[in-house]
Amino acid sequence: MSSALTIEKSPHKAWEGKRIWMNITQLGFQSLRVGGALRENEKIRASQQDDSNQASHELHQQYMKEMECKSRWVRHMCLQDDMKSEKDGIEVRPIPGCAGVDYLSAGALTESLTYVFGPVLELLKSKGYKEGINLDAAPYDWRLPPDMLQKRDKYFTNTMEKITHLYRQSNETPVIILCHSMGCKTSHYLFNFVRHHLGENDGQKWLDKYIHMYVPIGAPHIGAPKSVRAVIDGDKMGLDAFIDDDEGLMFGRSLGSTPWLFPLENTPAMPISTSLPPSVLRLESSITLTIPTQTIPMKSFVYRRAVMPSKVRLAIHIAEDFVVRTEFYPLSRGKSPTLILKEEVWSVALPPTIEETLKLYPHIFVHLEELGAGKPRKNRRGIYHCDVCWLCRFAFCMVKWFFCLPCAIVLKIFRLLGKGADRGIEATFGGVGSFRTIGKSRKVNWGEGLIASYKAASHDGGESGGVTSELKFQLLPTDREGQGFFFEIPKSQYCGLKLKWRPNPTLLGRKPFDKITDSKSKTIHQYYSATARDLLAAEGLNNTVKLLKDSYAADPVDPRGLSSWYPPPIKKVVAIYGINLPTEASGVYQRKQSVRLASTTKTDLSVRQLVVLDKNAQLKGLQGYSIKNGIISETKCKMKKSGDGSVPYWSLRHCSTWQGKGIKKCDVKVYEIEGAEHRSILNDAKFHNILLEVIGCVCNAY
Repeated sequence: MSSALTIEKSPHKAWEGKRIWMNITQLGFQSLRVGGALRENEKIRASQQDDSNQASHELHQQYMKEMECKSRWVRHMCLQDDMKSEKDGIEVRPIPGCAGVDYLSAGALTESLTYVFGPVLELLKSKGYKEGINLDAAPYDWRLPPDMLQKRDKYFTNTMEKITHLYRQSNETPVIILCHSMGCKTSHYLFNFVRHHLGENDGQKWLDKYIHMYVPIGAPHIGAPKSVRAVIDGDKMGLDAFIDDDEGLMFGRSLGSTPWLFPLENTPAMPISTSLPPSVLRLESSITLTIPTQTIPMKSFVYRRAVMPSKVRLAIHIAEDFVVRTEFYPLSRGKSPTLILKEEVWSVALPPTIEETLKLYPHIFVHLEELGAGKPRKNRRGIYHCDVCWLCRFAFCMVKWFFCLPCAIVLKIFRLLGKGADRGIEATFGGVGSFRTIGKSRKVNWGEGLIASYKAASHDGGESGGVTSELKFQLLPTDREGQGFFFEIPKSQYCGLKLKWRPNPTLLGRKPFDKITDSKSKTIHQYYSATARDLLAAEGLNNTVKLLKDSYAADPVDPRGLSSWYPPPIKKVVAIYGINLPTEASGVYQRKQSVRLASTTKTDLSVRQLVVLDKNAQLKGLQGYSIKNGIISETKCKMKKSGDGSVPYWSLRHCSTWQGKGIKKCDVKVYEIEGAEHRSILNDAKFHNILLEVIGCVCNAY
């Protein structure tokens, strides 16, 4: 993103006035990089019980301090759930003027890593351009959707005033609009905003008078598939070494500007010529699996236990490698311990039809699990246990203690030592997450419940999502040692689950996309071309869907149509971009195998993932593309060109379709630079030479 941001208001007064974007050194969490000393020290501490190392303790204190700084940074950068508003008490704004677009983090060591227009500004100044006279910049808060840029910051009317001022300061010379990446979409929106704000006739007169040329650099005219992945899978914006996956996901899903970069949908009004859809989705259905609140008597499962388990959980085994596990819940103490399960709701991915589901998963098993490894310790049985051999046991016991007392004492000591070792082993395995099964169900036939829910969902086209079916099953203790005719046999306990079938209605009626296969799967999956809206619906991101409707579709300036697909109301357009680098052109997605939905905090919901990249997907018969971990990239080949590493070629070259079209019958000239990367092009000598050639006879740059 091409504008530097600063903190104008914050609950943490020491942060006010500081740059926030790409300025991690000044904000205090520069040592949290992956593989750094602080993170490595935390890994070592997690595997050790001893906390007496002073150097390790000091590193831990620094780690906690920097983690707090990082969390604070995330809170400042992320917007609220409406994707328009900032968090309470926080105001982050773009730095005005050229200082807001030169370098994101000033300094001798960081400028080379965080340059934006810095090299271009230096080039222009060396040719006689002067800031405020015939050279200026209009940084913007790139987190906001375009309508909020105007509503909150008056950005577009202020930019019009800047252009007018620059025109007057330089002897009424028209201005060249030079922009990069999403700034190109902002400029395109500006041109149509002028016509809307001043009226079509007066607005066009204003554009003809003040704008000489539009120069988009690396422009994602009709979108970039990478933006869809930013919302679905998260985007760390180049800060991979510092922020975690959940933070990247939270950040990507809070930005109201991201939908602006979604690839446009291929419609008759706006046809997009590409052999690959911007997203591909595996056809799947799902069930909502509810584990209701229920109380399970645990006496049968802890029979003769020396030490009661501290926590127990429920595990639903759908297949050998497909298990849904609840949280661990504590047991009540006393003669009759009980387990109180709290309601948990899960989304579980399944094959698209009920027939395929029951063929692959005909039944399930349910287990009770506790932390620990091996067999649990039990109290020894004494003579008070009534069995048919109690007389023999009594006689043998008396002989043993009379004749073998020394040996018995030694044996007792060894047993005590063994118990201590067992406790240590249990504590160790419990700490690292090992568990053992203390209760199992027999086969649970869930077919009838699934079929009933499936039929209800099919009857109304999936709108209701089916009806909820209840399953009842018995849990049996796994350890029944020592039970016989004269003992109390531990009783089985009844438990319940609820199921609701949920089909995938978004892909119904579409033709399969047969260029994708999953060679590692036991089953044959079908894949379909999908739009960004399809993925948002599958992921349950209703706030993003609402934003697309309220801020984008309802905007009269039409940021995803009139101000993207159609030619701008400018006579001269010179587009410059790099080509023939591997560039993300699509993604293959699938439902996550199981995701917990309920009993989740509001913050957790923003990092919950229902849809993930299908890392086993393979391409077949599609030349000029490669796939890795579910991300499809276009590559250079004899038949086609590829993009600049960020924006695919079909989006970069879209401006060439404007030639001779639009209100001003655009005169479009395109420069393609071999091997120029999306951001690096701004510091590329070939680009600098082209730029000087383009603006050579004009004295204003903006």
